Amino acid sequence: MEQVLQGVAGAVTAITGFEKGSGKTAFLSLALPHARQAGPVALFTIGSDGALSSSNRSRSAGIRVEPGDVVLTTEPLARASESRFEVLHTVPGRVSLGRLVLGRARRGGRVTLVGAEHFSALSQALSLVRAEGWAASALIDGAVARMTQIAALPGWAPAGPESTRPAGGLQFAFAVRADRGNLTQVAARIRLLDRLADLPLDDGRDPDVLRLEGPLTSEGLRALPQGTTAVSLEDFTKVFVEPPEFLRALEVRRVLVRRAFHLLCFAVILRDLSRQAFLEALGPHGAPRLLFNPYEAA
Repeated sequence: MEQVLQGVAGAVTAITGFEKGSGKTAFLSLALPHARQAGPVALFTIGSDGALSSSNRSRSAGIRVEPGDVVLTTEPLARASESRFEVLHTVPGRVSLGRLVLGRARRGGRVTLVGAEHFSALSQALSLVRAEGWAASALIDGAVARMTQIAALPGWAPAGPESTRPAGGLQFAFAVRADRGNLTQVAARIRLLDRLADLPLDDGRDPDVLRLEGPLTSEGLRALPQGTTAVSLEDFTKVFVEPPEFLRALEVRRVLVRRAFHLLCFAVILRDLSRQAFLEALGPHGAPRLLFNPYEAA
């Protein structure tokens, strides 16, 4: 576990999941001390998961920051926090909770992360944090079903020559909550993502590779020209094909990507399900990337 979590230091790590309540925020809190080993951390949230309402107020307010950490939040929430934030930058536009700001914590405390209304604002804020050197790492609490958008975020350079991360430094962690009712579906999705993360990189030199733009769907697979032996996608988040169908496609043609990023781990929470039962359902694919979460519910 320690070795996996150390991989968040010096990188942009987007934490997403298959569904709400999958443990994304819990994993962010778990990874945060490891990210701080490289220096201050920038913390963001994205999409509807970042909205604060009466129903999720206690959960959203639970992120603890330390001096030097940078967050995207609103002016009122920054003022209300015990961390006494220094406003580094005012983000254009407003959300329902007020004007968004990038703030740096002056002391330890809790703060609510708030997502930007437009995804471009998050991307620009992330780039600014990197350009100004305000943080050494970034953790993004990503909303469900936002993988394609998250993949468009700017990455940071790998931490060093020993890093296994590809150029760009953007990586994913997937939070998964599994029980007996969804075990078959969850195992299939993990197997698919494991294969997607290992798709080879297209170097652009093979004339037999058909380079596709946009998402790859079931209809797109069936519409490929006869005799196509290899296709190239922008990245693995562009695959919108059910797991069995895509795995069958891999048996008959090569699928490459023009942009690769690192799949850090699958952070798995089990409910009324043993690890052995989960591993048996999963099979060999994906097992090396599993991180059984300490918040696991027995």
